[in-house]
Amino acid sequence: MIIGTAGHIDHGKSALIAALTGRTMDRLAEERRRGITIELNFAPLELGDGGAAGVVDVPGHEDFVRTMVAGASGFDLALLVVAADEGIMPQTLEHLAILEQLGVPAAIPVISKSDLVEPEWLDLVSADLAERLGHSAVAFDDPVATSAATGAGLEELRARIRSHAGRVAPRAADDAFRLPVDRAFSIAGVGTVVTGTAWSGSLALDDAVQLLPSGVEGRVRSLETHGRALERSDPGARLAVGIAGLDRVEARRGDVLVTADLPWAPTDVLDVEVTLLPSTPRPLAARSRVRLLLGTAEVMARVLPRGAVAPGGRGLARLRLESPVVARGGDRFVLRNFSPVTTIGGGRVLDPTPPARRAAWPAGLASDAPSERFHALVERRPQGFDAAAAPVLLGLPARWADEVGRRDQRLRRVGEHWVLARAFRDAESRALEALRNFHRRQPAERGMPLETLRRALRAPGWLAEAALDSLAADRRIRAVHGLASMSGFEPRVEGGDAEVDRLVEIIDRAGVAPPSVPELERETGRRDVATILRLATARGRVEPVERDRYYGTGALRRFAEVLREVGAAGDIHPAALRERLGISRKFLIPLLEWADARGITVRTGDARRLAPRADAGRGFP
Repeated sequence: MIIGTAGHIDHGKSALIAALTGRTMDRLAEERRRGITIELNFAPLELGDGGAAGVVDVPGHEDFVRTMVAGASGFDLALLVVAADEGIMPQTLEHLAILEQLGVPAAIPVISKSDLVEPEWLDLVSADLAERLGHSAVAFDDPVATSAATGAGLEELRARIRSHAGRVAPRAADDAFRLPVDRAFSIAGVGTVVTGTAWSGSLALDDAVQLLPSGVEGRVRSLETHGRALERSDPGARLAVGIAGLDRVEARRGDVLVTADLPWAPTDVLDVEVTLLPSTPRPLAARSRVRLLLGTAEVMARVLPRGAVAPGGRGLARLRLESPVVARGGDRFVLRNFSPVTTIGGGRVLDPTPPARRAAWPAGLASDAPSERFHALVERRPQGFDAAAAPVLLGLPARWADEVGRRDQRLRRVGEHWVLARAFRDAESRALEALRNFHRRQPAERGMPLETLRRALRAPGWLAEAALDSLAADRRIRAVHGLASMSGFEPRVEGGDAEVDRLVEIIDRAGVAPPSVPELERETGRRDVATILRLATARGRVEPVERDRYYGTGALRRFAEVLREVGAAGDIHPAALRERLGISRKFLIPLLEWADARGITVRTGDARRLAPRADAGRGFP
């Protein structure tokens, strides 16, 4: 469990944590000199049952809200500290708003410095605090009064913390590792070390890691939590990770350390749901420049709202970022004005890598139900997306995301992709319609080339292939020798088989000197001679030897026999064949090239000889 402080400057947050943990919080000399917390500080809190929680102490000064958000991202429990002698102050309310926007699930209101006021005043502060927090989205306990100086209330606070620790839901052990970096430094003998709270997943020694958005890679050399060495971390733990192969200047707060379990990718566009604080002075205007605080990163962004978002209201928007971030569906963020720098709201990421332009915004995109969000994410991507990206888009472990998708009858898993079931059906319908149109236009053709049909579907290759495979498996189409046709389709020509017979007879009569396709068109008066001859070829009655000249199979068989007879005596010379067959070079040379291609003959200079297979007297057409 990760516990964090929040509250106004000088309300005793660091003193409270020091009293609970026995460790001094303000580690920097400047912090001790100025008497205020400037940076994030960390300590383990023993819970008394062998367990421990990690504590993050954050700055309370308004100049360090960015640092406070970096620390608060990942809190399981917040301690909202209010000094008894001052009560609720401006930073108390801003920190409260930040806890709400970050979706911190639970918090304990802690009244500090109780030894400085009378009991009656302490009761007034407690009542005021309880009333203010009663309407918060964060589940607050009743206030507990404490004093770091006298120890009053500390045992009750420890008991409250132990109670919360027992109720914190364990994080998924099989999720992918992601850690927003809040500190980076070097240690002699270890090298570069980054620290942060692991938002998901676990890490082990020697794991390969990547620092995003830079993409620099390294390997885990050491792993610690609060000074204790680990071989493997637990999800949600505070970690210090020593990384081999990473230079100190390449790591900074705002980076994200990940493993390769998921296709994490930096993004400069986020589609989000935004909530404005009631205290925000004006509605969210189009192209407003704001500060986005996500994880430990702060980047500038332009807001493109889908509609008016009034103070205290909620709406959808696209954020165009001036620097890339690493985000996941469901991530919470804080929004601050560019100038003056004040917190104006926050929200959650709905789509971390949205379609570039004209994306649909289905109603389910902002739903709390994973199935509705999954469907909406696929719906705004008509051509589907890689299944490996689903856990990033949904913000769920891979196993859970896959299960959500498979339970939704509106979706279909196609190999390694998700697509709308209706998009798959549409691809099948387009394939059938394309084949019907092809058969209607060219009834004599055996089928449509498969590659032409795939392109006609206007779908990604994996989707087109799967749709055609599905149609073939259901025996709605046939796919043979690179051609597709409707099941049961038989090629036909105008005039029927009689026209096929007529053309074949003309070719057969011509023997080894048949007319060309244009000559046959003039002789028969038909413009579809080539189509009819392709049909005759499919039936094994003719064979194309040249582009526009077909030969009867009987004539080719006789030519092959002549080659065998002549070749039995030695080399085959064109002159001898011309004399034997009584044909010109116009016909002879293409026939000889056909024989070479068929493996009947082998060319040697200007002559030919029988190929070994043909010399055996077998295998001629």
